[in-house]
Amino acid sequence: MSMASPGNASPPATRPKKFRPPGREQIIESRVARKPMDTMETDLTVETYHLHVELLDSDPYIWRQIAVRGNVSLTELHQVLVAAMGWSGEADYVFKGQGRVLANGEVSSLSTLLTQPEETLIYNYAPAQGWLHKVTLKAISQPEHFVNAPVDHPLPYCTAGERQCPPEFCNGVWDYVDLIDRLGDGDDPDEIDALWQKVGYDFDPERFDLAAANQRLQALAQ
Repeated sequence: MSMASPGNASPPATRPKKFRPPGREQIIESRVARKPMDTMETDLTVETYHLHVELLDSDPYIWRQIAVRGNVSLTELHQVLVAAMGWSGEADYVFKGQGRVLANGEVSSLSTLLTQPEETLIYNYAPAQGWLHKVTLKAISQPEHFVNAPVDHPLPYCTAGERQCPPEFCNGVWDYVDLIDRLGDGDDPDEIDALWQKVGYDFDPERFDLAAANQRLQALAQ
């Protein structure tokens, strides 16, 4: 796995499929969860926000496509992003939008922060390590219209993605690059084995388990 260096970033080798807003042939009804997160209301007037999330500086691209209700708070959005990406959620986090750092409680809901497609915010998970995510609003649809989701699945929901997130013991993207290189090309067999024990012998940076991501997200909606 290779990643572009700062200042000389080249386009990722693999890009996600072009986002397609809801069309008549794509519309599938979804049932609201019986016991959603505190402000994920079952009110059918709440619009669905379709988000594209990318881990900045990752190459090949690490990304997710997520559908959430527009009335989620930033605290709840943090929980959604953690579940979709695969982070533990134990680290601190910071949101930045509208040119400033956003304090908890400063913004009542996602819909008051992002109002039009292509507007973005930055989600910094574990600021000491600097796992920066760019969150882009791709489309807004009516609550009963849900793209690419099976019938009866509650929001939030991950519709697509590629590659798993890095191990959290890495000190940012570039340390993750070094880890991948050492796992593949290290000279010391004992060191390589110790690294595999640390990341887990089933670790595969190219693998993204969509079903597992949605199990984590569904747990938030119960």
